Amino acid sequence: MTVWQRIGQLFIGMVMLCLSVLLILEGQKAYPVIIGIYSLALEALGLRMIWYYFRMARHMVGGTNILFRGILSFDFGMFAGSLVLVPSLYILAYLSATMAFSGVVDLLRAREARRIQGPFKLKTFTGVVKTVTALSCLIFMRTPALVVDIFSVGMVFSAVMRIVNAFRRTPVILIDSQEE
Repeated sequence: MTVWQRIGQLFIGMVMLCLSVLLILEGQKAYPVIIGIYSLALEALGLRMIWYYFRMARHMVGGTNILFRGILSFDFGMFAGSLVLVPSLYILAYLSATMAFSGVVDLLRAREARRIQGPFKLKTFTGVVKTVTALSCLIFMRTPALVVDIFSVGMVFSAVMRIVNAFRRTPVILIDSQEE
């Protein structure tokens, strides 16, 4: 991870921490602000990936994958932005589903890292916590105050893990070619 990527991860973690504190303090009143920021973040990610595709990735193997991911991210951002006027129950279901998806992706990445004998324990722990948080939000969906608290705690955990990963050393794999 480069220095700028570390700074970006640290910044995103701090923003997530602030948003989770805002959500804890304001409760259901903070939904429009959080949904707006979440929507803008997904749209910015999608536009960045699409821009990267047209600048460089179209010449790469698997570059169309980046284009499709960019279009999907932008589309999810537009969908999230349209959720501002719907009841908070649907917003919580959408946020819980995206957190569950993120947890499953973390678990799959940890499984892949374990298969190639890389570091996988922290990624597994993160994936399990995200998935359990999302499932508990879905289970207690009828009590919005409890769901807000559960989701906020899960968001604090995700923010702390981003900050921890920003300060972790990146493992470097060296290939030693020994000639005989």
